[in-house]
Amino acid sequence: MGLFYEADKTFEDLMNEKKNFVFIGEAGSGKSEIVLNVALRLAEATGRPVDLFDLDQTKPLYRSRDMKDEFAKRGVTIHYQDQYLDAPVMVGGVRVSLVSDHYTLLDIGGGHQAAKFAGAYADLLSKDDSVPVYIINPYRPWTRSVDAIDGTMRHILGSMRLDHIYMLGNPNLGYTTTVNEFMDGLKKIDKLLDGFTVVNSACVRRDIFDEAQAMTDKALVPIDLFLTYSWVD
Repeated sequence: MGLFYEADKTFEDLMNEKKNFVFIGEAGSGKSEIVLNVALRLAEATGRPVDLFDLDQTKPLYRSRDMKDEFAKRGVTIHYQDQYLDAPVMVGGVRVSLVSDHYTLLDIGGGHQAAKFAGAYADLLSKDDSVPVYIINPYRPWTRSVDAIDGTMRHILGSMRLDHIYMLGNPNLGYTTTVNEFMDGLKKIDKLLDGFTVVNSACVRRDIFDEAQAMTDKALVPIDLFLTYSWVD
């Protein structure tokens, strides 16, 4: 494919090296949950301000903006713009944050409209302190073929005027995902991308992290679930 970014590095490496992150993922991939966890991790580990821009135009049920008040108390400012009907909107302050000493996280979803918005900052996002991250969840229907993944990534990266991406695994079926389901998901990712790239990092629910890490050489990132609502049960 020719577009995978530093596959030899773990996501932990990137969190230690980069300042700006663009997260891409279709609805249901678990992207917004991961974005929240990374934002909080950076804020707590470094004490530096973190700006999280919710640019997801698909208006999913699980939105990082829903944690705005709680995360503000923990050093993370969540920026978003309310939509009117289906009209696309632009969130202000992105460029200022990208060039500041703040960490900047862009949650753009899988929509091409949001990718075009992010493309307005291609001159900054193409620098060495920035990285686009694609969340791959093998349990979602649009990630069941490498052609579908490749097409989505190339279309979105083209809209953003970028030419590389980092792959981060997130093999989950929701908040009840078992260790065995997680491990099966890792195998699905490896099989799906065999011959193209190696996904060496994946996110896993914190309560099964220790058990899962003992079963794989991949670098696992423990995450908490902030967007599991009571009505899910």
